[in-house]
Amino acid sequence: MTATTALLILGAAALDVLANVLLKRSDGLARPAYFVGAVLTVLAAFSLIGLAARDLPVAVAYALWGGLGIVTTALLSRHIDGARLTPTGWAGLALILGSLAVLSRTP
Repeated sequence: MTATTALLILGAAALDVLANVLLKRSDGLARPAYFVGAVLTVLAAFSLIGLAARDLPVAVAYALWGGLGIVTTALLSRHIDGARLTPTGWAGLALILGSLAVLSRTP
């Protein structure tokens, strides 16, 4: 994986996390501007992952994007909303991170 591809995937993951935060702030669509922001942010993330898929198989690019987004969102939700993970939840995040480490070595 090239440095550019890694940056594209990291950017897509960051946009995905931002979209999740905006979706939470939309309060079940009661605040539509946040919802529209979330949709536009996801579209931008898909654009970046599409560019990353030029260098990686789409399955690998998508898995890296999704995994990074899941882990980051879970960790941020603890700080933003006070959400607590159980030991099983922490183990799940560790498994995702391990999977990402293996996937990142895909040629």
